[in-house]
Amino acid sequence: MAIAKMKKLTLLAEQSNKDLLLKAVQELQRVEIVPVSEEDEEAILTQVESESFSRSQGEYETQLQEVRHALDYLREYIPEPGLMARMRKGPETMTLQELEKSVEQTDIQAWVEKINSKEEQLNELQEERKLLVEQEEYLRKWSSLSFHPSELQSFRMMNAQVGTINSEMITEFTTAAKDAGTIYYEEIFRTNDDAAFLVVGPSEETETINRLLLEFQFTPIDYPFESIPAEELKKNLKLQEELRQRKADLEKELRSYKKAPRDLELAEEYYYNLSQRETAKSLLLNTTNLFVLSGWLEEEKIPNLTRLIEDTVGKDQVAIIEDEVTSADYKSVPIVLKNNSFVEAFETVTEMYSLPQYDEIDPTPLLVPFQILFFGMMSADLGYGLILWAATFAALKTLHLKDGMKKNLKFFHLLSYGVMGFGLIYGSFFGFELPFMLLSIQEDVIPVLLLSVAFGFIQMMVGLVTNGIVKNKQGQRASSYIDGYAWAMILTGILLWVLGSMVFNNSIMSTIGILLAAVNAVGILFVSALASKNKGLGLALGAYNIYGISGYVGDIVSYTRLMALGVSGASIGMAFNMIVGFLPTGARFTVGILLMVALHALNIFLTYLSAYVHTARLQFVEFFGKFYEGGGRPLNPLKTLEKHVSLRSKD
Repeated sequence: MAIAKMKKLTLLAEQSNKDLLLKAVQELQRVEIVPVSEEDEEAILTQVESESFSRSQGEYETQLQEVRHALDYLREYIPEPGLMARMRKGPETMTLQELEKSVEQTDIQAWVEKINSKEEQLNELQEERKLLVEQEEYLRKWSSLSFHPSELQSFRMMNAQVGTINSEMITEFTTAAKDAGTIYYEEIFRTNDDAAFLVVGPSEETETINRLLLEFQFTPIDYPFESIPAEELKKNLKLQEELRQRKADLEKELRSYKKAPRDLELAEEYYYNLSQRETAKSLLLNTTNLFVLSGWLEEEKIPNLTRLIEDTVGKDQVAIIEDEVTSADYKSVPIVLKNNSFVEAFETVTEMYSLPQYDEIDPTPLLVPFQILFFGMMSADLGYGLILWAATFAALKTLHLKDGMKKNLKFFHLLSYGVMGFGLIYGSFFGFELPFMLLSIQEDVIPVLLLSVAFGFIQMMVGLVTNGIVKNKQGQRASSYIDGYAWAMILTGILLWVLGSMVFNNSIMSTIGILLAAVNAVGILFVSALASKNKGLGLALGAYNIYGISGYVGDIVSYTRLMALGVSGASIGMAFNMIVGFLPTGARFTVGILLMVALHALNIFLTYLSAYVHTARLQFVEFFGKFYEGGGRPLNPLKTLEKHVSLRSKD
């Protein structure tokens, strides 16, 4: 139940060591660099112009984008291994120094220029081919034209024209041409949009011909080629084949760049890291000879930073000043959760809601047992739990996963124990009843309902007591009692009264419960009035607080979903088994097996989805609402990319 203790560091060093110091800070990947506060700024320090920093940063960003573009383009021809293959192999491991040395010894710019050149050539070929395809379409339409349109201009006794009209006017045009008597026409082609005709008539009928053609919006052919269409089509197809061959050669050459992807991946890491360091420079305080770096770091990581600085810059080259976190820093200090490996897997739940503030507690250890309990109770099938356990166990043991994915898989792996546990309690295995069970999901619905409410009551009590503890540590003694301890006692009193009067028939227990609830209800009124400057207003607020008991009733009712979802999931599984059971004997062991797998796969998905969502709701609303505010921000350190490689510290 811990939030890592943070320290605010101030590092003072010479300008000549700036790049080396930032490199050491980035290698640790745990320091969040922040601007130097005004109160810490010494009168002798003055900001220098940041133009050179921006220029360097811009250069690195440009190089990074060029590398990424070249890598993305090359991946179209040399695909990267599949996700499963990458996870089985794991990323290459090297130190930051090895990464930078490898990139600096490689001519990355040559790779970028080669790939860009091939891209430009392929783009040019694409444009050329696009033009040829358009010309091919044009030439295929006119391929039956056995003469060059320019030859018509040499006619002296005849007026001959070739052109197109709209397809909708074909019938009217041919009729009008026939009616003219002296006009000859020949159809060359017809499409859905237009039709082409050769129109010939005596020269003395030129005016009549032109009037007819104008009436039907005849468009003379615009033929830009030297040869007749059939010959031009052959040339066109030959050129397209040459372009295809040139494209194939270029693509083959791109596929031969087997070494380029790794070099470009390392370069992406390299330029990203440099870009981040240049960005960090804008947060430093500079003088002509010195600079000041201010940042947040976990206290336990300070020796690691000191060692890196000593190895990189030198022991006496940097002054390190450590400042304790004050109450004024609580809103700004970044949050790092610190838990053992078991609890750490459940930090994703807390992070999904909100990180705690620095003066709060980490709620993760408190939610762990309830997360496992609730998820298991709502899923509750031994077979489903075994599948989740086996899948997550295999992935964790055989695949190289990034930290976030590994944490999520471990989270669901641990939840599988709750599913299997309640599967044994309910005696359910893929919807079939086991020969042993503690509770029947079909016959013991009321006991399961009471068990759900009991678990909810326990979680609410934990939340209220925790609220009292947190508020007390924060110095809010009145609030710790009013919003925490008092309500825990009131609800305990109500529980004792219910048990004494309705279950055990014990008047002493009932009386103690009534007294406990009544005394603390009065206590809320009294403390509320005492803590307020306006006693009347304080008393009214206390009365309103007590009225909030209806909200606790609603909270308890919310926990009945633990029973409802458990029963529904089991019932659906049993229904699927019943459906398959209705099939003929032969079909059960053929189609029935496939149907069983498909139906139970669907039920597993829906069951786990519902259990995850509703468990989160119970945690966030019914539990966190009792004691937890959140609002903290995560640490945002100066980091390396680690997209393609995994960086390790120097030995």
